[in-house]
Amino acid sequence: MVNVKRGFALILTAAFLFSGCAADRSKESKKIIEKDNGKLVELTVGNTLIVELPGNPTTGYMWETGSVNASVLKQDEGAAKFKPDTTLTGAPGKVILRFKATGPGKTTLKLVYRRSWEKGVAPVKTYQADVVVK
Repeated sequence: MVNVKRGFALILTAAFLFSGCAADRSKESKKIIEKDNGKLVELTVGNTLIVELPGNPTTGYMWETGSVNASVLKQDEGAAKFKPDTTLTGAPGKVILRFKATGPGKTTLKLVYRRSWEKGVAPVKTYQADVVVK
């Protein structure tokens, strides 16, 4: 009888430990950075894509979405977030943009680093990633 109880306890413990393996994959996120420029990114519907690029908004330049198919990948509401490298005023840092995989398909995410008020001026930098959502 003791062995049956011990065996049952082991089965319950294993079931509890492995129940996290079947977690909701739609809550996952993937981060890409500057060196991933031009690479392929694979996501599942519901995943979040985090893009972290160097920038310095105190110069007037900011990363913006140049083009993307919003039925596949949509930028999260709100402006891009900025995380300075130091506490010094005017310090450069990382610009963080978040996108949600909204539907299956393929799209090219193109980001441009420019001053929003300079119309007709080419961006200083561009960044792109090919995104496949399953």
